[in-house]
Amino acid sequence: MMQMERRQIRERREGKLRRALGVALPGESVEGLDLLGEQDQLGAEQGLVPIMGEGGRIHYKHIDNLTTLDRDFRIAAERVEVAWLKERVERRKQGVEAPPIPSHLR
Repeated sequence: MMQMERRQIRERREGKLRRALGVALPGESVEGLDLLGEQDQLGAEQGLVPIMGEGGRIHYKHIDNLTTLDRDFRIAAERVEVAWLKERVERRKQGVEAPPIPSHLR
């Protein structure tokens, strides 16, 4: 588990989210997407990973403080981001406005 987490943090530090966002959709700005990417890179540089907590709220935890009990909560947080990115792709194909940005990424 930790090997995968460290690989994902390295990818985030290298700008994976910003690359995944691609071009701005209607209702978005390039500057806003760049800021999202920069914030994600900064969090990765600090060693922070998203964890889904009680009530579905996502917060961040330092990678060195993760335990095996956090695994399901990490996967849940990852699913939120992946679902949002997939929805952006679909909306890009349709030429419609971007979906709302998940609160933990703002």
